[in-house]
Amino acid sequence: MKEAVATQTLFANALTFAQSEQYQAAIDVLAKLLKAEPNHEGAQQLIGAISNALPNKNQSITLLKEFIEISSSSPVLLYALGSLHLELGNYPEAILHLNHALDLDPNSFESLHDIGAAYALSGNKVAALESLLKAAKINSQSADLFYNLGRLYDDQFEYGAAITAYRKSVEINSSFTEAWINLGIDLGVYKKYSESLRCLDIAYAQNPNVDFLYGDCLYLHMRMCLWEKLNLAKDNIEKGVMKGTRIIPPFPLSALIDSPTLNLEAAKIYTQARYPKNSSLGPISNSSNKKIKVGYFSPDFHEHPVSYLMAEVFELHDRSQFEIYGFSFGKPNNDAMRQRVESSFDHFLDVAQNTPQEIASMSREMGIDIAIDLCGFTENARTEIFAMRAAPIQASYIGFLGSMGAEYIDYLIADEVIVPPQLRQFYSEKIIYLPSYQANDSKRAPSEKYFAKSDFGIQEDQFVFCNLNNAFKITQAIFDSWLRILKMTPNSVMLLYAENAEATKNLLEYASKNGVAPQRFVFAERLTRADYLARYKITDLFLDTTPYNAGTTASDALWMDIPVITLQGESFPSRVASSLLTHLDLPELIHQSMAGYETQAVELATYPEKYIDLKNKLIANKNSTRLFNSNLFMHSYESALKEANTLFCANLPLKDIISL
Repeated sequence: MKEAVATQTLFANALTFAQSEQYQAAIDVLAKLLKAEPNHEGAQQLIGAISNALPNKNQSITLLKEFIEISSSSPVLLYALGSLHLELGNYPEAILHLNHALDLDPNSFESLHDIGAAYALSGNKVAALESLLKAAKINSQSADLFYNLGRLYDDQFEYGAAITAYRKSVEINSSFTEAWINLGIDLGVYKKYSESLRCLDIAYAQNPNVDFLYGDCLYLHMRMCLWEKLNLAKDNIEKGVMKGTRIIPPFPLSALIDSPTLNLEAAKIYTQARYPKNSSLGPISNSSNKKIKVGYFSPDFHEHPVSYLMAEVFELHDRSQFEIYGFSFGKPNNDAMRQRVESSFDHFLDVAQNTPQEIASMSREMGIDIAIDLCGFTENARTEIFAMRAAPIQASYIGFLGSMGAEYIDYLIADEVIVPPQLRQFYSEKIIYLPSYQANDSKRAPSEKYFAKSDFGIQEDQFVFCNLNNAFKITQAIFDSWLRILKMTPNSVMLLYAENAEATKNLLEYASKNGVAPQRFVFAERLTRADYLARYKITDLFLDTTPYNAGTTASDALWMDIPVITLQGESFPSRVASSLLTHLDLPELIHQSMAGYETQAVELATYPEKYIDLKNKLIANKNSTRLFNSNLFMHSYESALKEANTLFCANLPLKDIISL
């Protein structure tokens, strides 16, 4: 009885010391207590709490180890030690101690949960999933558990399972902002944009200060062509970006406002917030490769615009001078383009389940000389790879249209149309100036399927305007312009891409309210690449979007002999179509004003002889200019890569490179 009273007194004294942050006094008392009663669970839990409170985590580890020697069979102390290693990023040690705790207490939800977290963070997704699912059987009411399950499913591209997990998480805890955000993002993968926006709006109402959430919400408005809020938000965005606020990611901004100043500032803010320079791998050494090793990094090595443009580049590299590596971190895929791309590399590595640090290390070990980021800030980016310096030379190309504002991206590949001298200041990278910016695939071919206008309810004598871009590129200003063009050309229709039902509905309602009948629009479904190209034969004129131009779709239209009219801006994405047309020697299709854009569209739809002359010029210029000449492109492109490598090997400072 006296011993029990003494133990209670010691524990009470230790608790008092701990509450007043006299940790050493509390530790001394707890040492005495546990030597007398090694299995005192309250004392063990208090030691765990003190170890968390100590500012010096190495001291905390030492403390826990000393007490584990006293209470060697304590799952509480072993769990505390394992969780501390997890917090510090020491994943093997965390797993070791947490498994020891689990051996002593097989029904410990906390141990299973943290083992799952440690496995996930160390890259062992299979073991992580196994641990978390076991934990869910013990406690099916943990919002954190289902949130972590959702993140794990996301990492494995199992978005349906992730959605189920996030739904369960917010069902348990409706105030779980991060779970609402991830649920919204994953619903967007399935183009369920209305439901996605509802989730993000809930998250924003709970915490409007979440980094970039405001812009993520606006991007969903863009995807659905809901313009009212966008127009009201532009002033907030401009002020926020210029103040350094984490208000909007660079990608949606570039499709909303034509401002290279804002684009660069937003990129710098985003890079610093999400992907700051990481020196954990140490300095990178020069290679002594006989051939220049070029690594292409992308999640889009499949049926995707990046691969449509780059496939022939990979195939045409001069193997006597270059060795080509593909690092793929996208969802597993075996479509025709994936097979073509994969076979075009000397070495193709599926690194989807590797951590960014593992991928950067792998690139270094393989001696990659030049790492080319084909993704930038677009979907499924792994910019952390470049933040860790995957190669001595790092460049951005084709995926993200603009400066990344990152000190570790050495070069941006462009041309003098896209980055003319007066706009050079808005790019943090050195510029590799090619004669023509955009790579093209001269092997792309339409199917032999015959498409008739009547298949789409279009009369044979009607002039067909088209734009097959994703809906987020369609701004209210450009759609108003299209409506004016349609009103001035009564015997015309416009073919658009039916990307999502919400956008189609909103566009038709807006047109109807502004005096253009819904019947003037035809919405085309997604087709195979070859059929999509063949379908261009029913169209007459491609009307470009701004400030985010058509890229691959404009190139495809021109390849299929369909003229493209564009309105040039100042930002990178607002000048891509101008680059294509300049290098096809069709500058008359580039406009500086909406009035000129509309006048030419109406003129070409009204006067057949002018349209035929223009089309014939396009057909002739395809063969006489360099835009679609892949061999000429490769000569300039490889010359630029060689010059960049020569500068680095000679230890000379970076500079803009002009390749002819």
